[in-house]
Amino acid sequence: MAVFSNAGDWYWWLLLPNIFMSMMCPIVSSALASINSRWDLPVFTLPFNILVCVHMVATGHYNHHFSQVLIQPRSELPNITWADIDVAKLFMSVPVGIGQVYGCDNPWTGGIFIISLFISSPITCAHAVLGSAVGMVSGLALAAPFGDIYFGLWGYNCVLACIAIGGMFYALTWQVHLLAITCAFFCAYLGSAIANIMSRFGLPACTWPFCLSALTFLLITTETNRIFKLPLAKVAYPEKNLGFFWKLKKQEKMEKVEKERKDREEQQKAIKEEVILNEKEQLRLELERMEEGKVMSEASEGKNDETHIKDRVPEVEQQGAEEEETRQNNLTEVTFDDLV
Repeated sequence: MAVFSNAGDWYWWLLLPNIFMSMMCPIVSSALASINSRWDLPVFTLPFNILVCVHMVATGHYNHHFSQVLIQPRSELPNITWADIDVAKLFMSVPVGIGQVYGCDNPWTGGIFIISLFISSPITCAHAVLGSAVGMVSGLALAAPFGDIYFGLWGYNCVLACIAIGGMFYALTWQVHLLAITCAFFCAYLGSAIANIMSRFGLPACTWPFCLSALTFLLITTETNRIFKLPLAKVAYPEKNLGFFWKLKKQEKMEKVEKERKDREEQQKAIKEEVILNEKEQLRLELERMEEGKVMSEASEGKNDETHIKDRVPEVEQQGAEEEETRQNNLTEVTFDDLV
């Protein structure tokens, strides 16, 4: 708010809206967090962008108390002559772009920030330098005024976007590293587009390009497990995030090995059970065959006995007839003797 104020330095009345907007920042941040948490997304600097734009739209350039700088769309071609380019300033725009994240346009201050970032997190430092360099190259590609490039205006959004994707919210792999550089290029082009659109309303681009490009790249879906988005509750700094990713991969590998071992055991158990069932089935079939053989043997024996009995009936009848005849003869002889 102080940067875009047209009231000059040490305008103490600006503290009143500044304090109020600062008080509103946690409220807006909490409201946005409840929305973004549905997709496990961070809030980034969206509250800052919203509240700065609200203040500038509410006051504007023509205001007695809180006059803003006049921001207008470009109405003529910039005076760009490639022979006039200052290579030293062009290279110094890299640390300046990093310093502009904190509102500093001095290359020495940017250098101090680079050293601090390297001490804090080498991964963050590397992606900050890459992001600022990408912003500088993109500014040259889009024929931006050299003054804007030297001032670091093309670098700070790319710095934030490259840091966010390159190890902060994704676990760093070489695929994620390329994704972070791609996001930085996208952020630079998006920054130019947003600056042209918002200048028609007298508003600066702020860090809208960083927020929109980073959120876009955090919403991507992919089939590869080399691009791993960390849960928002587990996000720390890139080195710790990378350690968490390696630990998670190691745990997944152990779980996979354990699962394969259990699958093999279950497969062996199933094979054993199948063998036992086959043996039981064979035993059952054998018992059934034995029972059938026994029944058939008994039936055959019964049939033989019946045939034998049938064969013996005439013999018995004939023997009985002969015995009856002999008895009659004996009776006749006894009766005749008695008579005599």
